This record gives sequence, C-alpha cells and structure tokens, in this order.
Amino acid sequence: MLYLTSEITVKTEHALRPIFITLAIAIPLAIIGIMSGFSVEGAPFSEAEGGVFYAFLNALFYTLFAVIGVTLVYFAIKYGKERVLKLFFVICFGFMGIFLIFFYLYLVAAILWLADFYFYIIIVISIAAGCLLGYALLSEKSSDTTRNVALLLYGAFIGAFLGIVLPTWTAFLLVGILSIYDIIAVFKGPIKKIIEMTEADEDRNLPVDMTYTDRNWEIGLGDLAFYSMLSCHTLLLGFEIDFLVEHGLVGAVIPFVCTVIGIVIGAMLTFRLLRKRELLPGLPISIGLGILFYVLSLLVFWLI
Repeated sequence: MLYLTSEITVKTEHALRPIFITLAIAIPLAIIGIMSGFSVEGAPFSEAEGGVFYAFLNALFYTLFAVIGVTLVYFAIKYGKERVLKLFFVICFGFMGIFLIFFYLYLVAAILWLADFYFYIIIVISIAAGCLLGYALLSEKSSDTTRNVALLLYGAFIGAFLGIVLPTWTAFLLVGILSIYDIIAVFKGPIKKIIEMTEADEDRNLPVDMTYTDRNWEIGLGDLAFYSMLSCHTLLLGFEIDFLVEHGLVGAVIPFVCTVIGIVIGAMLTFRLLRKRELLPGLPISIGLGILFYVLSLLVFWLI
C-alpha cells in the first residue's frame, strides 16, 4: 500500500529511499543464507512432489494469512477492539523478531563453525534484540524515526527469510497472487475501508501502524518485505539455475540486478500515479516489472 497523506507531491528520490535501505539490508542476509548452504523448504506442500500445482496451493496458503490478518485488523478497528489488536501485534512481532534474529545469527555462526559452541549465547542475544526491535516498532514512546528504522529492519528480515526458504514457484506465485489481492484490498477491500474509517473519525487511529511514514506519504511493510523477497530469491536462483551457473558471478548478479531495476522502476511509476490518487497498491507494478525484467534476463542468458 502506498498512501499520500497530503496534497504535497511526493519526491521520487525520497520515496525510493526506504526501498533501497531495505534491499541494502536484505541482500547481505540472503548472501549469508547462500554461503551457509541453508536448504530447508519452507512450504506446507512439497514442490518436488507436486510441482506447480503444489506451489499454487502453497501460495494460496500464505495469501490466506494475509487476507485473514488484514480482515481482522479491519473488524478490530470497526468494533473498537484496538487494545486486543495491539496485544496481538506485540506477541506476533515480538516472536517474529526473536526468531528472525536467531535465524540470521545462527547462519553466521554456522558459516564460522561456531553454531554449537555459541548456541545459547545466540538465543540470549536473539531474545534481547528481538524484544528491543519489537518495542521500537510498537511502543507509543518510540519516535517516528525509531519506528521507521525498526520497520525497515522487519521488512528486510522478513523479505530475506522468505527469499531464502520459499521454493521458487511458490515464491513467484505468492507475489503474483498477493499483487492481485493488493489491488482488491486497496480499491474495494479492507485496506480502503480502514483508511476511510480513520479519515472519517479523527479520534480513531490505528493502534499499530505498519507503514514507513514520511511527512506526506506512507509505504506499507508488506511492500518492502515482498520487494526484498523477490530480489533475494532471484539472487539465490543465480547460484542454482544451470545455465546461469555456467556464466559464474555474472550469471548470478545480472538477473538479480534486472529484478531490482524492475522493482525500482515500478515503484517510481506507482509514486507518480499518487499525484492522481491518494491510495494505491504498492505491489502490482513493481512486482510485475521485477518479474518481467528477470524473465527477460533469463532469456538472454539462455540464448547466449
């Protein structure tokens, strides 16, 4: 979701800043995943057994969580259950922060052959850092800058993790289906209704705001996370697809760079469209161009 909070025109270079920062954090994390050789398939249905059909089921499974989550937020705000909603987010993001920090620290330790020796120290550090990160994001005492930094970290952590653990067809189908749902949710669904409720009642505010907020515009956590996920996964594929591996580092980097360029161009176009509409889905154009540029780069390497 991209949201224009005032009539001031968004400066594209400012709007792209959180995207570049998130990618700058996520990509090294994905490289850590590649170096560690981590290969667990994070999906309920195995693509190796069911192919694209099982990947489609996986994508629907994960999309269902997004649909239920946004719908619950809408009803919680509508019926005045903001405290319950905030408690839910505190628990979810607290555990998520702890788990993701543990995941990356463990991978680094595994690369250095120190995972077993420092296992309990990693757990302690992860709990402390995860709680601190969750507090920075969700506490009413956090400044806008602190909350924005925490949100960028969550976006990078989530995106890199999904890029590492999701199988390929699941990853691509997931961002595709989520892009379609993003259109529905923003123009006709719960996101549109949530914005309308908060605009109609000045005393009604979101108990938890999952957006990177500038002075006159916002970009959602989900957008940043899935931009990162697609970028990280295309980088990972550069070391797995045979005809890319034949070209060495160039074969790995060029398709990834093309994906990032597509995402950035899509974000620029979307922000320009904000001059005409105050609320737009952030995924469809960026994800669509990111995948298109990636596929075109694959065709070039395949034909060489």
